[in-house]
Amino acid sequence: MTSTKSAFRRVMDAIITGREQQARRYIARYAREHEPMNRPLTKR
Repeated sequence: MTSTKSAFRRVMDAIITGREQQARRYIARYAREHEPMNRPLTKR
């Protein structure tokens, strides 16, 4: 038995997937930019 999704449901799934990918990229960029601040000070 095959279940077909409605057009509205497919659009909503695509929006949610896009937002998840955007959030992952934002978190990765934040970690890259702020990671040096979390290191112990060793270059003084």
